[in-house]
Amino acid sequence: MSSGKTTASSGASGNVAKSGLWQMGGFALERASQFIAQIFLARLLLPEDFGVWGMVLILTRLSNQFKDKAIASVLIYSGLEDKKLVNAVYSLTVNISIGMFLLQSLAGYPLSRFFAVPEVWPLSVCTAAVFLIGAGAGSHGAVLQRHMQFKELAIAEGLAGIARFATAIIGAFLGWGVWAFALGEVAMSLVDAVCKRYFSKYPFQYHLIPEADSLQSVGGYMSKLVGGNLAVYTNTNSDNFFIGKLLGTSALGFYSLAYQLAMLPTFALAKINRVTFSVLSQRDAIGKRNFLVRNLELYGLCNAPIYGLGFLLAPWLIPTLYGEAWEPAVILFQIILGFAYTRGFMAILGITLNAINKPGVNATINWLLVVVSIPAFVVGARLNGTTGVAIAALVVLGMGATLWFWIVTCRAAHWDLSVLARPILFPTLSLAAALYAAYVLPLPEETKPFLPAVAFLSLYVGAISIFSSGRAPRMLASLAMRFVR
Repeated sequence: MSSGKTTASSGASGNVAKSGLWQMGGFALERASQFIAQIFLARLLLPEDFGVWGMVLILTRLSNQFKDKAIASVLIYSGLEDKKLVNAVYSLTVNISIGMFLLQSLAGYPLSRFFAVPEVWPLSVCTAAVFLIGAGAGSHGAVLQRHMQFKELAIAEGLAGIARFATAIIGAFLGWGVWAFALGEVAMSLVDAVCKRYFSKYPFQYHLIPEADSLQSVGGYMSKLVGGNLAVYTNTNSDNFFIGKLLGTSALGFYSLAYQLAMLPTFALAKINRVTFSVLSQRDAIGKRNFLVRNLELYGLCNAPIYGLGFLLAPWLIPTLYGEAWEPAVILFQIILGFAYTRGFMAILGITLNAINKPGVNATINWLLVVVSIPAFVVGARLNGTTGVAIAALVVLGMGATLWFWIVTCRAAHWDLSVLARPILFPTLSLAAALYAAYVLPLPEETKPFLPAVAFLSLYVGAISIFSSGRAPRMLASLAMRFVR
């Protein structure tokens, strides 16, 4: 009997690992295309163009909190057995998508007046078209996620990323300027919607007026989920808002590029968190705790060296890839790397709160953080420009928020704080120690930044091997073997 359970558990772990691999593969394809496009666009366009697009993103990211994908995620939690509920959710998401197209189109005008940049309005209308194109696609994506069809999801989103890359690059070469960004988003939405509908093939039925009785059972969950997403949006976009208003388009351009580059590994985590949410939603209390502990530790062990190397290589990496004109983004990139690393832990803990049916707690924490983050961004911008804003993001929304989520998640799940201490602190302290040692080593100036990077990586591997008595390298090797199988 024990052997049978072990085999089943091993098979389940293998399926989760493969699901994670497909999500990472799809992300790698999508983000690699975006990264290459960003390099081309940085050389073809001006920092001011990136700044104007950053202003548009303030509105589009707000609208995305109401995108059908966000609302339809309730189907992952509640399941697909109740056909009336499924069709009601689908109908609701389609209606909301149509409404968001109209709202974003109208909201672009006052935003353009606020920043005194007229082009923001037509760009906002153009990008609003993604709501009409993708109406209902989020529900098809939720079906794929509920059925653990992450291979199909990865293919759909990988192809969508390539479509955005190709359209944006062609547009920049043709001299479309900042419009290359907007048309790339439209192309991506079109490919994503077509692929998800094709792979899902779920027979949704649309009703102009969704069945209210069916939605009542999940209405509270959806409202708390959207409320939490809105709070996260406010926290993570207020920096762009104040930089654009107080410091101008060029400053916002440098900040936007540094932010997008630094957050790449965390964006990858968002894909993995789909698997995390699907698994946690279907496990018992002990299974949830064990899976979370392993997830946190794996995130830290895998991402700490990436962020450390990025920090050390930044002075060479950014000017080489994007050109000397982008050198002011180096210090911003290095600071935001610290924010991005801690934000990864926070994202996993937030997903856990949703999976244990505590989306309201998740939302409350994020709204309380808004009260602190907005004044911090204003003070940071006034005292030290974009660098001050980046430091505020690191301290308030990075380290401070992660500590808060750590405490609240343990209390909500009735766990001792020490349960999550090791998986968070072990890789973090190893990262800090190796990075500090690489900095103080008396290495020749001409070897920087490459020799310090090699020294850091060696020190980090040694630290996690020693502090875990060899367990961490074995765990990573075991995970790699599951991916291969």
